[in-house]
Amino acid sequence: MRRVISFWSLILTILMFAGVASAVKTSLWEQQHHADFESGKPKDLSLTSTGDVMLSLKIDAFTKMKETQVWALAEDSAGNLYAGTGNEGKIYKISAGEDTAELYYNSPEVTIYSLAIGPDDALYAGTGPDGLIYKITDATTPPTTLLNKGDKYVWALQFDDAGNLYAATGTDGKIYKITPEGESSVLFDAEEKNIMTLLLHENGSYAGSGDNGVIYHIMDDGTAKVVYQAKEKEVRALKLDSKGNLYAAAVTSQPAEPSRNRRSGSSAGPPTPSGPPPPGGGPPQENKSNIYKIRPDGTAVSIWNSPEPLILAIVLESDSQILVGTGDEGKIYRVNPMSGDHVEVGKCSADQVVAIHQKEVEGATKTFLATGNPGKLFTLTTERVDKGTLESKVHDAKSLSRWGKLSWEGEMEEGTAIAFSTRTGNTKKPDDTWNDWSEELTTAEGSQVPNGDAQFIQWRAKFSTTDAAKTPVLKKVTLASVQTNVEPRFTGITIDDGSGSGNQETRRRSGGNVPPPSARGGSSSGSGSGNEAPSKKWKISWKVEDANADTLQYTLYYKEVSEDNWRLLKKELTKAEFEWDITTVADGRYKVKVVATDKLSNPVGWAKSADKESPPFNVDNTQPSVGEIKVTPNGNGTYKIACEVTDMATPIQKAVYKIDNDETWKAIFPDDGIFDSKSEQLLLETGELPAGGHAITIQVTDRAQNTAVGRAGF
Repeated sequence: MRRVISFWSLILTILMFAGVASAVKTSLWEQQHHADFESGKPKDLSLTSTGDVMLSLKIDAFTKMKETQVWALAEDSAGNLYAGTGNEGKIYKISAGEDTAELYYNSPEVTIYSLAIGPDDALYAGTGPDGLIYKITDATTPPTTLLNKGDKYVWALQFDDAGNLYAATGTDGKIYKITPEGESSVLFDAEEKNIMTLLLHENGSYAGSGDNGVIYHIMDDGTAKVVYQAKEKEVRALKLDSKGNLYAAAVTSQPAEPSRNRRSGSSAGPPTPSGPPPPGGGPPQENKSNIYKIRPDGTAVSIWNSPEPLILAIVLESDSQILVGTGDEGKIYRVNPMSGDHVEVGKCSADQVVAIHQKEVEGATKTFLATGNPGKLFTLTTERVDKGTLESKVHDAKSLSRWGKLSWEGEMEEGTAIAFSTRTGNTKKPDDTWNDWSEELTTAEGSQVPNGDAQFIQWRAKFSTTDAAKTPVLKKVTLASVQTNVEPRFTGITIDDGSGSGNQETRRRSGGNVPPPSARGGSSSGSGSGNEAPSKKWKISWKVEDANADTLQYTLYYKEVSEDNWRLLKKELTKAEFEWDITTVADGRYKVKVVATDKLSNPVGWAKSADKESPPFNVDNTQPSVGEIKVTPNGNGTYKIACEVTDMATPIQKAVYKIDNDETWKAIFPDDGIFDSKSEQLLLETGELPAGGHAITIQVTDRAQNTAVGRAGF
């Protein structure tokens, strides 16, 4: 019987907790996607690309071999299995029905890269670094060398129905054809340096290169065309389905380089295969891999971008399922080539899965996995492991929090179970200061987290089954929490008087000078100067942060610096700004205070508040005073004009004048050339004026943007 944890049970759990928390904002930490669960620490579990988590398939060690890599597998007609290894060039035989690997041939080569069984049931082996092909009939008879053409590597071997052996080699990029009589010839000579994989079919063969990701279609007469060039460097494997779709596994384990003509005279060194790296080799600089589907019409599409760095082996189990071996964590995947969905079915205790071989045993398919680092053989079974764990990533609640209920969705067949535990702490990484794992939580609809208040939390799920054919399935985990309320925090307050004279907050804090106009006395100050209406609408704004992301409400107060009590200016503000008409207050030196509260997001008794005072600032609503304008003729049509201007509250900022019907205002300066006092003596020497009567108008502005005008005739 299968129990399905329902969506509505989850919603009920959330609503129950939300009711307890009243108006407080409940946070839900949800884990339901593949990336969510993969970011934790799964052990003995399978993760699907759609987000399901279940017990993995059993991967059993099959036989013991003390080798670095197992590169190739082949099976003869009697069911005997052969394994080609490195780095000592040995071939092992596992007799049908047995699980012991016996040394079959110890070659003088470093590595056995490829194996094939001939029509005569003899074993054929391709080697490196001398690029030899051996024919081995039994464990006691010395082998026959079929190919020794000076190539470095024999990457792949395959027989056709006529008994011809084809060999893909490097580093000259040749494919050899060896007849049953032992005669060899070059079938295809590529511009690439390495041909890594071969796939024979009724219309010739496909071959994949190891330098620039080129896939060739080669006819029986040796003519060839490129059917696709992958973005990756190396075509690792090729498979063909019943509908004629070609699947290519392509990888890059180091930066791709431009194609080189091997005939250019450059020396071609040994390649760095994307499987187990050679001993002492540095780590790859770049890792990426794809499986491409190339349709019979020649169009190509990527069907799967591997979450592992490297795809090293593939087997087409059916038209709708590809078995994939990867590195560098030894994981096995099954991929649906139509949808691109995948499931991680298991993990070997080795770094790379280099080769996969499937054989029929008593009517069932048995899957063998050859690995590197270390070199071992495993079998992938159809049974589930009996237990597994998933430890989530650490969740940061951003501040001290209370924990609600943990609930989950999934499928539980009879005999299967999932049990959760939680632990909390106040460091990003769990350490000795964290709580121990809690008792198990087994109610999927919602179990109260028993841990105390903290900022960080982690859950652990234990999967189990009593039937190897069944597994529990986890689909979603939800954990509710409420942050412990903390007061808002102000980071700044600004009083902008609208004068446009630089940074108003700085000016109000320092009381510093406003720079005078650049034009000196008598020069034009522009047609608009002196006609700008002074602003009496000051903008008060503030910046405030709330760690709980609560909705904040503000109350604004003001007072003269010399006063003790604050006066209410505005309450129940929801925006962090206010426009203040300062003509409603008398001249003086004032301060503003803002009080922020989070009571809109918290129940009574939980709300917090904070306040912030502004620096002192001056309010000046009184116009400057323009004294008597004194005009003294110089006797040559020019005049000396003097006038005292004063302000009771703030220094004079600027002064401008017009004579008669001038269209523009011109600047006039004090006798010391600097506007820096509440009282200034303005002086002006006019140019030559026409004979007759004249009139002068002087406009004065203080730093509070109050203006006054004086006139005189002469």
